[in-house]
Amino acid sequence: MRSVVALIGFLLLTSSMSSAQFKKGDVELSFSGSLGSNTITESSSGGYSFSNSSTEKYLFFSVSPGYYLLDGLSVEPEISFTANQHEQPAQYLLLNLSYTYLLPNSREALFLRAGYGISNSVQMPVLGAAVVHTSDKFNVGVLNLGAGAKFLVTQSVILRAEVNYRSHTWSNDEGYGYSDDYAYSNVGLLVGFSILLQDLNETRN
Repeated sequence: MRSVVALIGFLLLTSSMSSAQFKKGDVELSFSGSLGSNTITESSSGGYSFSNSSTEKYLFFSVSPGYYLLDGLSVEPEISFTANQHEQPAQYLLLNLSYTYLLPNSREALFLRAGYGISNSVQMPVLGAAVVHTSDKFNVGVLNLGAGAKFLVTQSVILRAEVNYRSHTWSNDEGYGYSDDYAYSNVGLLVGFSILLQDLNETRN
């Protein structure tokens, strides 16, 4: 009997989540990131042989407050910080558009997002690669694409995982009418959590 009651309670809970989450007017504050280490080994043989190995730690952290314009559709400004050991930290300023689909009678949701922004350098923290380009100015264009899943722990707390693609483009002015154009991209896995705040006006009603 208890198992039946528990099952009914679980179905009612997931059903209420399905009808209450990711609605117009909701706010979702997301935190995600990646960290690890990167090892590079160089060696040479012949008349002069040597072997050299170095390990560097890296970190990526992102904060993204999202506002649902429509059911499932949200606009998400993003501030990201990246750092490789022994390198100058970098910042990203992005504006994303995201769509979240909550699977029927389930705690799982799938999402897609896309956006564009600027950065003051190019670093690949989710792959642990070295710094490619640094600048004191925000002169690097960044295309951001992502797809992933969300798991509702409660109606307010969500775990998330995302496969993220970022493409960076920038130019160096060499003078005399010449410039060098560059492009760099990477794919990585980001994990984190979200806090979902339901529409206050709807809650009051």
